[in-house]
Amino acid sequence: MTISLVNVSYVYNKNTPIEKKVLKRVNLEINLNEVIYIVGKTGSGKTTLLYLIDFLIKPTSGIIYVDGKSPYDNPDKYRKNIGFAFQFPERQFFSETVKDEITFSLKNLNIDNVDKRLEYVQRILDIDDEMLTKNPFKLSGGEQRRVAIASAIVHDPEILILDEPTVSLDYINEARIITFLKEWSNIKNKTLVIVTHDIEKFKEIPGKVYYLKKGKLIRSDSIGI
Repeated sequence: MTISLVNVSYVYNKNTPIEKKVLKRVNLEINLNEVIYIVGKTGSGKTTLLYLIDFLIKPTSGIIYVDGKSPYDNPDKYRKNIGFAFQFPERQFFSETVKDEITFSLKNLNIDNVDKRLEYVQRILDIDDEMLTKNPFKLSGGEQRRVAIASAIVHDPEILILDEPTVSLDYINEARIITFLKEWSNIKNKTLVIVTHDIEKFKEIPGKVYYLKKGKLIRSDSIGI
């Protein structure tokens, strides 16, 4: 699956006194087997760009294509091939237990082998059976981050989108996440899109780097390539 953004702009509260132009004529192509980093300061529009890539919002102007077609006629058809973990995991949680949180997408998409998929994400993200019974809102920050990523990958998406996946984590949890991302980036036909303010943390995972500055997306040097 290839996602293309062509001259995409986004304006919050358009035609009001508090109008804010966040993105300006952004051009970006995301292909399979790529790692893409989007770097920028707080408020630069990084999260807004991710919402556009996941078809959660529509551009104010410009066009988004998925394999040459508009995704907005049937966004769920394309979104099932995307996994998205938000910067603040607690904002995406809604289930009473970690197990229900992780397996929700499997049941929603009518995917078989729920137990096998659950065991897979437990293993690679170090989520034990005891944690499965806990309330996700009562986990530590590192545990919440791992559960959020598990929820994003359990349905085996082609594209994984992560918004600041290592922010505010201790060394152990950060190392767990980085190790997982290194493994994911080496899987055939998988794409990884990471928003971060600290690109150096990912120097062991080669990829293309883009900077968002004053609403414009600028291609920078690659990292690790």
